[in-house]
Amino acid sequence: MSSWASLLSQAWRFDRSRGLTAEMELLDRNLPAAFVTYTLVAVMATWAYWSTIGDASVLWWGLASTLLGIACFLGRKVLPSPGDPAKVLVYAQAVRFMAMLLGVTWGLFALLFMKPEWPITLTLVITMLAGMSAGGLVVFSSSWPVSVAYGLPCLLPSALVLLPARDPVSQSMGLASLAYLLVMGVFSFHAVQVTRRSIHLRFENADLVERLREQTHRAFEARQMAEEALQDAEEANRAKSVFLASASHDLRQPLHALGLFLTALGHTDLDERQRQMWGHVEASSAAASEMLNTLLDFSKVDAGVITPQPQAFPVQSLLHKLERHFAPQANDKGLVFRVRDTDLVVWADPRLVEQVLRNLLTNAIRYTERGGVLLGCRRRGDQAVLEVWDTGIGIEPSQHQAIFQEFHQLGNPERDRTKGLGLGLAIVQGLAQAMGTTVALLSRPGRGSVFRMTLSLSQEGVPEEAVAPAVSAPLVGVRVLLIDDDEAVRMAMAELLTAWGCACEPAGSEAEAVRLLARFTPDVVLADFRLRDHRTGPQAIEAVRARVGRAVPAIIVTGDTAADRLRTAVGSGITLLHKPVGSVALQRALARALALASTPPGSDQVDAPSA
Repeated sequence: MSSWASLLSQAWRFDRSRGLTAEMELLDRNLPAAFVTYTLVAVMATWAYWSTIGDASVLWWGLASTLLGIACFLGRKVLPSPGDPAKVLVYAQAVRFMAMLLGVTWGLFALLFMKPEWPITLTLVITMLAGMSAGGLVVFSSSWPVSVAYGLPCLLPSALVLLPARDPVSQSMGLASLAYLLVMGVFSFHAVQVTRRSIHLRFENADLVERLREQTHRAFEARQMAEEALQDAEEANRAKSVFLASASHDLRQPLHALGLFLTALGHTDLDERQRQMWGHVEASSAAASEMLNTLLDFSKVDAGVITPQPQAFPVQSLLHKLERHFAPQANDKGLVFRVRDTDLVVWADPRLVEQVLRNLLTNAIRYTERGGVLLGCRRRGDQAVLEVWDTGIGIEPSQHQAIFQEFHQLGNPERDRTKGLGLGLAIVQGLAQAMGTTVALLSRPGRGSVFRMTLSLSQEGVPEEAVAPAVSAPLVGVRVLLIDDDEAVRMAMAELLTAWGCACEPAGSEAEAVRLLARFTPDVVLADFRLRDHRTGPQAIEAVRARVGRAVPAIIVTGDTAADRLRTAVGSGITLLHKPVGSVALQRALARALALASTPPGSDQVDAPSA
């Protein structure tokens, strides 16, 4: 019962969803042709009936039908737009009324002019009704209430005329009329459902396109925001690098001069109290230098100027060297420092491996309050695994990636600089990547951590180690041309070189250095990287070599840590030292440069990151 009620409701009420607008717009396209066709067919039916039957009363029906068709055609123009959601219901009701009037006129045609006793009238009227009902239902197929309003009064009167007739033919045609009415009603219903599904599908597609457009727009905006954020981050990173480079350079200059003055002062006669004060000042200078060296190591890694020089070397000798350095530090904290002996020989750069282990051991001792630290190496297949164990505070799993980022520290919210800068593990990761390996971490909070670095085992024997120039190599009588635009550095360097017995000529610029060559021929050139008049140390050295006519041994001493300047300095092929330079390192570099005076330019390599 409810299904019939629902069906009757659909046959009378218009669906007030947004689909009604689309239904009426579709129907409105066919109305002008429908009204014109109706009028013409009415005229033809009138003429055919009058000429065949001779009943003049049909002319009044024809006149009324013609006037109705014209009225509907003109009346459509004053109706509200079917595309206006606010007035579409008024339009739908008006069109239904027009369709009903058209259907009633054809129903009257059957009631007035279909005579069962004249078979010719049955044939003529039924033929006209069948064509007009089928055409009307097609025209109004986008709206079932309009189709019902037209089809029911159009077809039902013919059945009412034929069924009461006494002859079987008329009754059969009456039943056929009812069946035709039912079939056309079902056809109309399904046609309307197909039309509605098409309309709803169109709306869904339109909604989908709109959502896709909105999502595309949001994705485009998100991409723009991400690109802007990335650009801001890159600019911030560049600003950070420039700041670090500038701050490092400006701090290295006075610290370099301070270290040289302290070394020169240490060679003078000091009483016991003065010697004690001198020791405190030197320790403070060394601490500041260590912090700047950490920044330098990070700058080298960030600039990508570290080139590994792999060779076969026994791990045990490196472990003993590290034990001699770190065991006293561990003992001072009450920690046990153990080294597990090994006979493995690896193929790697010993300087870079040492620097990685130094940073790991420094962190292990710094973050361990009780227990101890273990340094060892074990074989795993054709590889060696270097391990640093500690019983320290441990690291939360969520921090395992973050601790390898620069300036990231655990347990140091007050930013105590005695606990470092937070660059050690960033340097470790960079050095490991430069060597083509990785550093793995396992840790349990409150129990300790283990860092592991995997290296390839050597398939070759261990070469005899080259004998390095002695630290105390004699420099007496060596002629040194010193080029530095910082007066304090020139004075301190000249004082130290003179104390070593060197003949030193200081110059504040490239031009001044070239002028000195008229009376002074250097054995070696010491030059700062950044000089006056936008000149660089490598350029000044090339000018000196061009004037002298030979490849004078040279050393660049710089406080720069900017990535581009590091690459330029390394690319020059000249030995590179970084301020502040200790007296031992400077003396060794001078001795090596003099010993390798016959080596072609470009054979010297940049020094490894400072320990």
